[in-house]
Amino acid sequence: MFQADVVMSCTYDPLLVALSIVIAIFASYTALDLTGRLTVAQGWARLAWLIGGAIVMGVGIWSMHFVGMLACSLPIQVGYDTLTVLFSVLPAIIASGSALFLASRPVLNTPQLLTGGVLMGTGIASMHYIGMAAMRMEAETRYDPVLFMISVVIAINASVVALWIAFQLRLQIGKTGKRRKISSAVIMATAISGMHYTGMAAASFRPTKIANAVATIQVPVPGLAMGIGVVTLMILGFTLLTSFVDRRMVTQIALLKQQEAQRLQLFMDITLGIQRSLKLEDILNTTVSEIRKTLNIDRVIIYRFNSDWSGTIIAESAADGLMKTLGKTVYDLLDKDDIEMYRNGQVQATNSNICETNVRDCHLKILEGFQIKANLVAPIVGEHRLLGLLCAYQCSEPRNWQKVEIDLFGQLAIQVGIALEQATLLHEFNSAQEMVQVRDCAIAATKNAIAITDPHQRNNPIIFCNPAFETITGYQLQEVLGRNCQFLQGPETDPKTIEKIRNALRLEQECHVVIKNYRKDGTPFWSELSMTPARDITGQVINFIWVQSDITSCREIEEELRLTKEFLQRQLMELIDDVKEVAKGDLTARSQMTTGQIGIVADFFNDIIESLRQRVIPVKQAIQYINLSVGENFDTIRQLADEAFQQTEEMTRTLESVDRMNLSIQEVARNAYQAAELARTSADTAFAAGETMELTASRIFDLQKTVTETAKKIKHFDTSSQEISKFVTLIHEIALQTNLLSINAGLEASRVGEENQSFGVVAQQVSRLAAQLAQATQEIEYIAQNIQSETEVVVEAIEQGTAQVVEGAELVKDIKQSMNKIVKVFCQIDELVQSISETMVSQAQTSQAIALLIKERTEVSEHTANSSRTMSTFLQQTVEVAQQLQASVSVFQTDVG
Repeated sequence: MFQADVVMSCTYDPLLVALSIVIAIFASYTALDLTGRLTVAQGWARLAWLIGGAIVMGVGIWSMHFVGMLACSLPIQVGYDTLTVLFSVLPAIIASGSALFLASRPVLNTPQLLTGGVLMGTGIASMHYIGMAAMRMEAETRYDPVLFMISVVIAINASVVALWIAFQLRLQIGKTGKRRKISSAVIMATAISGMHYTGMAAASFRPTKIANAVATIQVPVPGLAMGIGVVTLMILGFTLLTSFVDRRMVTQIALLKQQEAQRLQLFMDITLGIQRSLKLEDILNTTVSEIRKTLNIDRVIIYRFNSDWSGTIIAESAADGLMKTLGKTVYDLLDKDDIEMYRNGQVQATNSNICETNVRDCHLKILEGFQIKANLVAPIVGEHRLLGLLCAYQCSEPRNWQKVEIDLFGQLAIQVGIALEQATLLHEFNSAQEMVQVRDCAIAATKNAIAITDPHQRNNPIIFCNPAFETITGYQLQEVLGRNCQFLQGPETDPKTIEKIRNALRLEQECHVVIKNYRKDGTPFWSELSMTPARDITGQVINFIWVQSDITSCREIEEELRLTKEFLQRQLMELIDDVKEVAKGDLTARSQMTTGQIGIVADFFNDIIESLRQRVIPVKQAIQYINLSVGENFDTIRQLADEAFQQTEEMTRTLESVDRMNLSIQEVARNAYQAAELARTSADTAFAAGETMELTASRIFDLQKTVTETAKKIKHFDTSSQEISKFVTLIHEIALQTNLLSINAGLEASRVGEENQSFGVVAQQVSRLAAQLAQATQEIEYIAQNIQSETEVVVEAIEQGTAQVVEGAELVKDIKQSMNKIVKVFCQIDELVQSISETMVSQAQTSQAIALLIKERTEVSEHTANSSRTMSTFLQQTVEVAQQLQASVSVFQTDVG
């Protein structure tokens, strides 16, 4: 038992001390790294990094402290209060959170630095001494006030230095920043370790018998320390890894934003360059030159699609030394899939060496012809149509296109399409202006009066009229503008026409009338008026356009034509009365009119009637001849057609018979083929059986040799059994002599008396053995006799079996010869059946040819019969037509019989 006034010394485990320092270094580096993350983070991400970083740093500092405490070894058992140990983590977390918050601020002045250092140092010192208070042992802990204050001062100073270092290094990145952070982490870890071990040195432990009964941690110290150290290093490592991944993501995002900004700037520069001019040629040339210069490409061209989807190069910018392709037309440029892909706005990029990619042969020839090794192709779309392609070619070497380049290229193609639309619109606008000028000239030069009225003003006044309006009406422009068109109307103007015009104005419809108007001097004139509403893009009427033509002279001519027409109609009725008998068939009637224009027509009618009479006379004669000739030959042709159809039916029946014979021949050929197959199979079977018989004969001969050898061995065994009999006889004689010897020995023993009783016993034993030997000899002799008799029987059986084997071998030879004959017969049958089969096949082919020939003849005969019947029908129709024609011609009167 230790005395109360004895101070226990503390020994340190070097490995655990080193582990605590390593944890301190990792925790310090993590703090510096997290400060940088908090500085650039915003919103909820900043709060998450602050909370997570405070927990991780607090756990790291606490782990260093606890491992350092476990490194201290006392000569008594030491435990730790679980709740106190867990509570000691809280000051470290609060201190770490405060430090991270201050170090990540944009500005850190001296008062903030000192205040934060004091708070952080106090928190670390509190964590340390709360952890010391968690120790449970049979000793009391006392602290040296000087060392205690030194440890607190070290904690505060270390915190101030750590805050300042973290603030200075929060935004430094790269290798230099990492080296500075590592150096600073070592310095901070040294300060934290110094504070800890100074605080440990301030503690002194005096033994006592008082034991604390609260729950304590009782585990092996090295295992607990290593476990805490490994877990802490894993947490810190995971935190650093998370920070590294987040930093990389932020860096990538910043890089993408920078690239996007550069791409946007390039896009704006090129777009502005394209839009400096609205001329199509300037737009195209500026586009290809700016893109080639910006992307550092060997060649940039623009294809314009023709109606057959071939492409003509209309703009080009190429590096020096490359062949020029401007104006060339490339055929087979796209297939259906490519057209659909480009219509959807997709940009196609071919990376690396274009010869190693999966490109169609026709496209590969085009690319090789233009010295292309990598390319970018983007569609130019305008007015919802695929107008062409914007192509970038790398000719000097293969190239891997970056996504930024592909996106920029696609957007530039869109801008080219927009610029082309603008140029097209400008061209259309200029064309429209030219058309307006041409229209104005045409309106000024036309002889039709044109006026435009405004329905939105009161009384729909005239707002425009052309010079022809002044010429036709006699009114000056100043006298017309602002007045309604009604001032041209007069007393003889038709009210119905006026009402029709008003209805058209009210319904906003077109109107076409002929109206009688009056000039300024009061003279009337006829006008053909067309009124048309002019509408805007919404369909609303904005103006009415009045076009009128002076048709006064036309009306006078129409009146003259009317009078002439009436006179001609009267003469025409007279002509009709003269020639109406011709319509009834009288070709002898003639017109008697000879004057005027109708007289000329009457003479022409008379000539036509006479010509018709001259043609009707031979027609009537020819019809009579046709009726007679056709009537005489009709029955003959009908009989010929019937005979042809009978011949066709007979040939059809013959063809059916030939088909049945052909089927029979084919069936016979099929049976012959099956018979040939069966004969071939039987021959193969017989041949196999012959080989089996030959093998059986060889086995039988082998068996004969075996049986003969066995018989010899058994005869030799008989000789041995005879020798055994001789030996048994010899043993029997020996037994008799032994028995005799035993008898003599017994007599001798009885003679010498009881003194040699042992000799008598031996004599009895010898006599007994002699009797047993005699008995055994008899048994052996009996066995030998049985062996001899059985051997004789076996020898006899073997000799009989040998004879049977010889007979079997001879029988097998005979069977083999018979099988060979059968094989030969089957082969002959196979040859005969094969010949029959070939003959039947030939006959089948011949019968098929005959059937085909008969079929052809039948078709010819049927065609002849059909033709005859058609001819007969045609002749009958001809007779009917001739009769009808004769009836029609008979109405004509020609004065010729």
